[in-house]
Amino acid sequence: MLYEKIELEPNEEILKVVRKHWFIIVAELFGVVIMLLLPIFILFLLIAIPKDNLPLMIELDTHLPLIIYGLIVWTLFALMAGFMIWTHYFLDLWVITDRRIIVIDQVSFFNRKVSSFRLERLQDIKFSVIGLIATFLNFGTIRAQTAGMAENSFETHGLPDPQGLLSVIQKAMDIRLRYLGKLHNIVE
Repeated sequence: MLYEKIELEPNEEILKVVRKHWFIIVAELFGVVIMLLLPIFILFLLIAIPKDNLPLMIELDTHLPLIIYGLIVWTLFALMAGFMIWTHYFLDLWVITDRRIIVIDQVSFFNRKVSSFRLERLQDIKFSVIGLIATFLNFGTIRAQTAGMAENSFETHGLPDPQGLLSVIQKAMDIRLRYLGKLHNIVE
């Protein structure tokens, strides 16, 4: 797995690994399926409609090699779009450990953005569930903001059980802050 390549600190434990909700990939792949079926539907219409009713005189027999070539190119682009959607879904992760949150965002095939922020620097975390489908299937958006000069906010749409995920993060953050507070008292 992708998150196994993340170098953890000594005694750091992974609490939860989260991908986007299954409905997100199904909805996106539904568009690819429609894209794959569209030329077949158009060919069926061209065959089914009498040639006298067509505004353009299209002879399928004379243009068959060109039509087959067009179908192959169309199918190739549709499959590439499907693989891109699957890659983006599979490689987008939130890895929550007992010390930090690691957000892996697969931007394109060869472009990945990995961000990490420590739990003790977390200032604000919110979740939102918007829409009927998102409410019934329990997925939404999580926004986290940290203290710091560099990129200080993270937002991911379509995460499953955002309230439960927020609870895991807050619990880990509370434990981490308590641990650091005890450490600070020991040093003084």
